[in-house]
Amino acid sequence: MRFLLRNWHLKLSAVLLATVLYTGLVFSGSFSDDTIELPVRQPGQPDGSVVLSGAAGTVEVTYRAPRDTPVVLVIESFRATVDLSAYDMEKAPEPQVLPIEVESLVEGVEVLSRDPETVTVELDLIGERTVPVDVDYGDVPDQLEIDDPIVSADLVQVRGAASLIGRVDRAVARVLIDESGIGVHRSVVLEPVDIDGQPVDGVDVEPQTIEVDIDVQAVETNKTVPVRPDLEAGTPAPGFALAALSIEPSTVTLRGLPDVLRGIGEVLTESLSIDGASSDQTFEAALVLPDDVRLVDGGDPVVTVTATIVPSVSSRTFVVGVVCEGAGDNACLPRLDQLTVTLSGSGEALEALDAVDLTPILDASGLAPGSHSLTPTLPALPEGVELIGISPGTVPVTIQAPAPAPTPAPTPAP
Repeated sequence: MRFLLRNWHLKLSAVLLATVLYTGLVFSGSFSDDTIELPVRQPGQPDGSVVLSGAAGTVEVTYRAPRDTPVVLVIESFRATVDLSAYDMEKAPEPQVLPIEVESLVEGVEVLSRDPETVTVELDLIGERTVPVDVDYGDVPDQLEIDDPIVSADLVQVRGAASLIGRVDRAVARVLIDESGIGVHRSVVLEPVDIDGQPVDGVDVEPQTIEVDIDVQAVETNKTVPVRPDLEAGTPAPGFALAALSIEPSTVTLRGLPDVLRGIGEVLTESLSIDGASSDQTFEAALVLPDDVRLVDGGDPVVTVTATIVPSVSSRTFVVGVVCEGAGDNACLPRLDQLTVTLSGSGEALEALDAVDLTPILDASGLAPGSHSLTPTLPALPEGVELIGISPGTVPVTIQAPAPAPTPAPTPAP
């Protein structure tokens, strides 16, 4: 008996060690550990709520299963969940940490660990509000101009997390104005944006699309050009001539496309006739405008044209003598015998004149004897006849005193 109790504690330790080693040997042969990646579901979401963030994605699970398990362990052999009903909605939308629960659906399979063990979740209440629609057409090409956009709806509903829809300022329909000048007439998807124009994700718009109509035109410009009357072939009545043409207004400002206006240097009136006219003629003449061009003020394209008709004027030169008057007792001796006189007037009036009616006069009144230069003048001319000139313009003359009376011879005495 004493033999058995000798060094008993060493013997007991050896027995325990052998038991542990045997047990480990048995279990190492009957079980195996492995890992699997599982998708995480999120049941229990509160009514009227929306998940802002915290989608669990997947979790890596370590499990132990008997080697003789009759089934192949796959994803469907486990269930990984985050119970969203545990989220405190009174604190929404604050981030809250919720545990990831993993359970085996196969008997005898033990879940050893999971990574991660928790997930941070943000929930918020679902809200709805009305916002205006805005059309963003970007930069319009310089050569184009557009009318105000017409949309099928001025207001739309946005729905989503209360914290998100509170940021929505408007719903934007984005379109592009093509350089070709083609108008916009199509359905456009609406995008919710904040006050700075930045997109707000996670918000639904109802309706999702609207119809947008934008008329596009080429930019028109102005150009001021002179007006020119278009006179038909023909002349005034015999003895009359066209002295002047006046137009009121003399210029007009046109509006049209740059390519059209570029080739316009003047605007003609309708055809006008002064054939056979013997007095002034006034016309209310329509302007002949090119296609796609109009007056900038939108008024009627009409101007007033006045043709001034006067008797026709010609000239005639006469060679005439010259006489000296006013010399008194003195003698006035012109050193030129003839002058040329040029007159202007109607042909009829000039034909009626005679050289004897056109004798220039040299006025020698008050001149002392000697040499002088006098300017010739004409007597009054008939109406409608004007003096163009007398050549030469001055005439040299000599003024001579009368010879003294002879002294009588003395009478002899008887």
